[in-house]
Amino acid sequence: MNPIKLIFPLFGLVTLAHSQNISIESSVKEVEEFMSTINQEDLKQHLFTLASDDYEGRETTERGQKMAADYIANHFYQLGLTGPVPNQPNPYFQPIEFKARKIKSASIRSANTSLQAPQDFFGMGYFNAELAENPLIFAGYGLQTDQFTDVTPEEIKGKGLVVIDGVPRDKNGNPIVEKAPSLWQRIRKLGDQGAAFVIVTYPTIEEFDSKSQLWRGFVSKPNLMLASEESRSGSMPIFMMNPEKVALLMGIETKNFFKTLEKKTKKGISPANSFAPVPVKISAELEERKAFSENVLGFMEGGDLKDEILVITSHYDHVGIINGEIHNGADDDGSGTVGVLEIAEAFAKAKAAGSGPRRSILFMTVTGEEKGLFGSAYYADHPIFPLESTITNLNIDMIGRIDPEREAKDPYVYIIGSNMLSTDLHQIHEKVSSTFAKGLTMDYKYNSKDDPQRFYYRSDHYNFAKNNIPVIFYFNGTHEDYHQPTDTPDKIQYELLESRAKLVFATAWELANRNQKPVVDKAPE
Repeated sequence: MNPIKLIFPLFGLVTLAHSQNISIESSVKEVEEFMSTINQEDLKQHLFTLASDDYEGRETTERGQKMAADYIANHFYQLGLTGPVPNQPNPYFQPIEFKARKIKSASIRSANTSLQAPQDFFGMGYFNAELAENPLIFAGYGLQTDQFTDVTPEEIKGKGLVVIDGVPRDKNGNPIVEKAPSLWQRIRKLGDQGAAFVIVTYPTIEEFDSKSQLWRGFVSKPNLMLASEESRSGSMPIFMMNPEKVALLMGIETKNFFKTLEKKTKKGISPANSFAPVPVKISAELEERKAFSENVLGFMEGGDLKDEILVITSHYDHVGIINGEIHNGADDDGSGTVGVLEIAEAFAKAKAAGSGPRRSILFMTVTGEEKGLFGSAYYADHPIFPLESTITNLNIDMIGRIDPEREAKDPYVYIIGSNMLSTDLHQIHEKVSSTFAKGLTMDYKYNSKDDPQRFYYRSDHYNFAKNNIPVIFYFNGTHEDYHQPTDTPDKIQYELLESRAKLVFATAWELANRNQKPVVDKAPE
């Protein structure tokens, strides 16, 4: 029995029991009046601009990202929001310096062969130009689950690993592992356990040729790191290699490599350690340059509780141009960004009408999310307003589409993190949603730190949660256009985008105006 299936029904019962303790302290009529100013037409106008080809996919530190930053800052200015960043020519910009690193050339050598990038393999990651010689072992699929274990932490520490992308399948072609961690989740875990490097390959040459096209596009770009994070300069490198080259490097006959992999996995046996380890040495010549980006901040000062800050975020960058194709990032995260713009405008109209918030609100679109949550991490390390004064972060990342798994179900939004640090925050969210978003289902499918997809850790709210600040992450799930050039503004469901943005606005209104801020009563990160 899957324990996750037990968690959420019980969680729902607990919510119903406790939510009776929370009441809406705001005027329902007033919230609905200004919430109604958020509309599909404005959302569409903003998104067809920010996710147009003119913005070139908003690649972090590149021209399109700069254009988007100017667009957002100008919108904040037109609304009458203050640029709160001190000592800057543009007070709406929090500048961030990066190091942009790229592998110019690299080699992997064993006693059997010497392979050269990019003709034999290609790679990514921050690492020293010369790595010590390490044993290279075959780690199967790199899985460490109750159903299927390839390697143990003790086996991999200090070693290079060959990992197969994909999941083991039985003789009928069915996955042996239910809800297997993704390749990146496996690699991250292996790195945390002390692997020296990882070589990713595929069960067939055809799969490698197909998948490598996307990889090549990504690794042709420089890797970014915060200039202040010197410690990342030695992190684990990752390489992608044709299975024939892997066999050559390890001194295995190619036919034997494929045959062993197929024979063992069809029997439900891990193919890991089927071949003897071989010592390998890696060297690389790296190119490095400075690069710059910026978080965009608009500030609305509150009233009697102005020293307490509510932060509303989205990330406005995307992945740019890959293999000559513009990745517009309409849903990821153009949808969240235009949501923030419209929510800010609704609050500005309220303040102009004499109904400004009691607490101050920071509207912040962050950069570098696609590269490693860098913009929000930088803000958390260099806050414009003290983190101890920040009551909550509401983060919006992808709210314009539908998860294929929910295609035939009611309108919904995935809610993540609302109960992780504060019972109060979750109860406020539940009361607000039941009052102002009756047409939306609140889905807690991914609201778990143990979720295999790890969505709680994959967007900008996490850098606030790490600092013991309660968060809510609003999300629609992934879909076939996720990180593809087909994520375009014409595919956005604007009625759904509007209703989700209105939910965030209503929640922000309540948090900004109720007498008490949410109490942190859960264990910190």
